[in-house]
Amino acid sequence: MKTGAAHTLLAMAGTISLTAQEGPTVSQADILDVKNPIFLLDPMVLFSIAIGVVVAAIAFWIGVVIFKRMTRPPELAPPPPYEIALNHLRKARNWLEPETAERFCTEVSTIMRSFLEAHFKLPATEQTTEEFFSNPSHTEAFTADQNIELKQFSEQCDLAKFAQWGLGTTEMEKLYSTAEVFIETTGKPTEEPVQENPDAITPG
Repeated sequence: MKTGAAHTLLAMAGTISLTAQEGPTVSQADILDVKNPIFLLDPMVLFSIAIGVVVAAIAFWIGVVIFKRMTRPPELAPPPPYEIALNHLRKARNWLEPETAERFCTEVSTIMRSFLEAHFKLPATEQTTEEFFSNPSHTEAFTADQNIELKQFSEQCDLAKFAQWGLGTTEMEKLYSTAEVFIETTGKPTEEPVQENPDAITPG
C-alpha cells in the first residue's frame, strides 16, 4: 500500500512538472517600460498661438513697407516746359546748315509748338499757323511784339518746310535766337524783387 501511494505521488509530481514546463513563457521583450503621459494642448491655446503668428507676420510686412518708403530717395520733379524746350533747341543746332535748312526749321517749329502747348495749354501742335493766329484767344497772353515775332517765326518755318524756301545761315541763326528768346521770356519764371518793409526794426 505504501509503495503504491508513493508511485502515485511521484506520477502526480511529474505531471505537474511537465505542465509547468509546457506553460507560456514570458520574455524580457514582452515587458514594456511605462511611457510618459502625453499632454494635449488646449485648442484655444493653439488658436491663440496661430493668431499671434499671423499678427506678427502682418506687423513685420508693414514695417518692411514703411522702411522702404522712408529710405526711398525722393522723386525729382519733372523739368518745366521751358527747360525741356531749350534743351531740345540746343540739339537742333546740329541741323543749322543751309543744306539741312528744312530739317532745322521742322525741328525748331515743333519745339516751339510743343512749348506753347505744354506751358500755355494752347492747341499749337493740332493747328496750322493760320488757324492758330486766327483765334485771338490763343495770343492774348503775349505782348504785341511777341505776337509779331511768333507769327513771323512760324511763317518762315512753314516756307522752309512746305515751300522748299532756302535759308542761309544768318536767317537760321535769327530763327534760333527768336525761338530761344521767346521761350525764355515767356516760360522762365521771373524772380520777384524783395520788398522792403519800412516798419521792420533794424537790429542795432
